[in-house]
Amino acid sequence: MNFHPWLNALHIAAAIVWIGGMLVMAVVAGWCTTQADNTARVALAGDVRRWSRKITTPAMVLLWVAGAVMVVAHGQMPHLWLIIKVVVVLLLSGLHGFLSATLRRIAAGEAVKGMGALRNATTITVVAVVVIILLAVLRPF
Repeated sequence: MNFHPWLNALHIAAAIVWIGGMLVMAVVAGWCTTQADNTARVALAGDVRRWSRKITTPAMVLLWVAGAVMVVAHGQMPHLWLIIKVVVVLLLSGLHGFLSATLRRIAAGEAVKGMGALRNATTITVVAVVVIILLAVLRPF
């Protein structure tokens, strides 16, 4: 039985959940930095943080595992498009960590750092996803 289509479907489903969660994290973190009501900020950041720990982060891990298994099962050195895709996913993983840390700080009532990255987190996420999709579908090199 060929498991590649199943792994690919799992990989794509995990990517959808992960990116959706990251977009929520980015929007909420950005919103929280503009609010004066500390109680609402802390509560919302805490709720999104719990969701991220239970759903978004495991989806990211599942995406990485399924992707790695597909690359290993393929048995060849990845093509340049795949290497670039992995680098972009690494950058997204770093952004995920940054957003997680930001939500943790907000939920704890601490000051938030990296406002420029936070303001652009949704845009960075969307652009990265577009690049990943183009690379995966077109396989230009």
